[in-house]
Amino acid sequence: MASQLRPIAFRWHGKLDDFITSVAWSPDGERLAAGSVSGQVAIYDVNGGRAVHLFEQAHADGCDAVAWRPDGKALATAGRDGMWKLWDAADGKVLAEHEAGALWAEHLAWSARPIGDRGHLLALGAGNKVTLWTEAGAAAGAAMTFPRTVVDVAWILGGATLAAAYSTGVSRRDPLTGAEERAFPARDPVLSMAFSPSGKWLMTGNQDCTIHVWNTDSGSEMHMRGYAAKVRQLAWHRGSRWLASGGGPAVSVWDCSGRGPEGRMPTILEWHTDQVSALHYQPDGDWLASGSRDGGVAVWLPTQRQTLVTGAKISSGVTRVAWSPSGKLLAATGEAGEVQVLEVE
Repeated sequence: MASQLRPIAFRWHGKLDDFITSVAWSPDGERLAAGSVSGQVAIYDVNGGRAVHLFEQAHADGCDAVAWRPDGKALATAGRDGMWKLWDAADGKVLAEHEAGALWAEHLAWSARPIGDRGHLLALGAGNKVTLWTEAGAAAGAAMTFPRTVVDVAWILGGATLAAAYSTGVSRRDPLTGAEERAFPARDPVLSMAFSPSGKWLMTGNQDCTIHVWNTDSGSEMHMRGYAAKVRQLAWHRGSRWLASGGGPAVSVWDCSGRGPEGRMPTILEWHTDQVSALHYQPDGDWLASGSRDGGVAVWLPTQRQTLVTGAKISSGVTRVAWSPSGKLLAATGEAGEVQVLEVE
């Protein structure tokens, strides 16, 4: 069957000096930002692979998150020095710089739409708090405090509502008031969360090698066990029917139509020889990208008979995979600092 696989081309290669922790495409797909454990942050010109800006020590003790402002003119970064910064994408200057409120600032997410009259807001997760910031980098309201360390932050329901996950649950908040709209208590330690685009389903990947599922319409819950490892990787298809998950060397794809995944067997995608470390669905397509600790990068079409579209290798374990906004290019980053951009032909 290998002869039927589509060819994959390595378009260009960048290199930072340590493990890549975060990667993000600009909204127009013309630039790619990456941050590393060493604290380096680079902004690449996608057309030629040239580093337009290289911040050698954007964060003194490592960069954990990068996020483009929705207009694409500025990049937010956060790191283990307890700081977050807003960089001008044109000249590379710092537009704003603030303490995050905890030693490690690990999670960043811009709202997909303006929030009230505040414009697009940046959510920053650090310690057990989430703070909100304006497009100019000014504080927007009081910090939201949670019972445990925040492990994930996301804007949901079309980008108008904030969700934060911590080890004992998930909280949905009104970003204007900070008030809790709904709580989802977890019985197992949470590592990651993923709301479906429709908002109907909430999944958490857990430390005990399980996935917990909430139907947010009915309030029912279900639990899926049997994973080989802790579940940190969750990715929704744009149609809210298919959820891909890691938790071992295989990718599991669950059918969440109708009553949901309970009682159903997932589609198992097998090609990687080591633990899956990254997943991402095309924004407007059906291809699923996966990366693993053996350096493998795979592209799948899970709903078709021949599920593997193509596969390739990079020189070290994959840390992130990310489709460009158009879905035509795929970024794959590595433990040794690689930044690879690939295209399926």
